[in-house]
Amino acid sequence: MKKQFIFLAIILALFISCDDMFLNEEFKGGDWFYLENDGAIMPVWVRGNTSSKTFIVFLHGGPGNSGMTYAVSSTHKKLQDDYALVYYDQRGSGMAQGNPKPETFTVDQFVEDLDKIIALISHKYNCRSIFLLGKSWGGCFGTAYLLDSRRQNKIKGWIEEDGAHNFIMGIPLSREWVKGKAQEKINNGSNAGYWQKEINWYNNNPDLFETDNLLRHGKNLNDLNGIYLNPDNDPGNFFSFASPVPVFYQLTTLYISNNNKFNAKNIDYSPEMYKITIPSMILWGRYDGTLPVALAQNAYDSIGTAQADKYIHIFENSGHCPSFEEPELWLNRMREFVEKYK
Repeated sequence: MKKQFIFLAIILALFISCDDMFLNEEFKGGDWFYLENDGAIMPVWVRGNTSSKTFIVFLHGGPGNSGMTYAVSSTHKKLQDDYALVYYDQRGSGMAQGNPKPETFTVDQFVEDLDKIIALISHKYNCRSIFLLGKSWGGCFGTAYLLDSRRQNKIKGWIEEDGAHNFIMGIPLSREWVKGKAQEKINNGSNAGYWQKEINWYNNNPDLFETDNLLRHGKNLNDLNGIYLNPDNDPGNFFSFASPVPVFYQLTTLYISNNNKFNAKNIDYSPEMYKITIPSMILWGRYDGTLPVALAQNAYDSIGTAQADKYIHIFENSGHCPSFEEPELWLNRMREFVEKYK
């Protein structure tokens, strides 16, 4: 037992030393501080051009991933030349600390945390304009945030990137996407026995939110290029080893989504999205298997913003992550939108 403990300590020390070697320069600069709310202590990192007085608050995916990892991606760093970007790790996610109770893992609580983040940066920086960028799960509680007019009035523009505003529609779409791609593999004689087994499994396992099912579905999405159309664009190794976030941070997704208080699978905000009337932009990867592209049109059609002030852009060479797969086009769309409405 003692030997095992020593071995684990050595491994942890290696990870820490790797962080020290590779991360010092990447994670210098900007302002780091913490927001404490209802048991959670959430790190906030403001990075980029604060003198622009234009701030983009990034809502990371998961739930349970990390916002900090995006802050050092080459695409986001270019956007930081123009605007200030606000990254934070949501409760129970990434580098977030504290001991929040399981019953606080609700959409309403994530919305409340976000509102306090916005109040904090508004006071600290005297922002001229604030935009919200909701990625994947961030598109879910970002949408929920904007359904209240008082909160919506604090925001200049809303950007949903491959977002989860409608799980009721999205989960079946994702299942069918995998089954369709698996059938293509079978038709092409590519590992046909394996993919037939997976199709049978989907037919017999309707609840993808159970932990084991979520893991298996995620593996299938990855194997079928439903997350990254081109696997070479996956920054996963960089995020794991060139980040202050623990290498196993992804596991918090399972913790939050497996919580019996967390019922995201029953969420569909589209009937209420007519209440969102600020300028809005929907960004989506054509080959997204996690939240398939039909959800992009659903979001666009549901939002109540005037036709002249809402936009939809489909990235033809992307899966779930256009900012990594088509970075220049993603940056152009972001800059055009923010410049028009800041």
